Amino acid sequence: LVTEVREIEDTIHKLRERLMEAENTLQTLVKTKVALEHDLSIKANSLFLDQEKCMGMRKSFPSTPRLVGYA
Repeated sequence: LVTEVREIEDTIHKLRERLMEAENTLQTLVKTKVALEHDLSIKANSLFLDQEKCMGMRKSFPSTPRLVGYA
């Protein structure tokens, strides 16, 4: 009976260690997710600004070959 109790205690100890590892991994994944979502929002905003604010101005300027005199 004493041996079984020690085995159960060892198992509990190992399971607690695995739980701590899993929680640490989860925290790392959550931080990575937040960072990626932040980067994605910045890129989406950059694309929006480029398409909505800058594309109209670009269309009004002559193309590079035309500026050089090839067109």
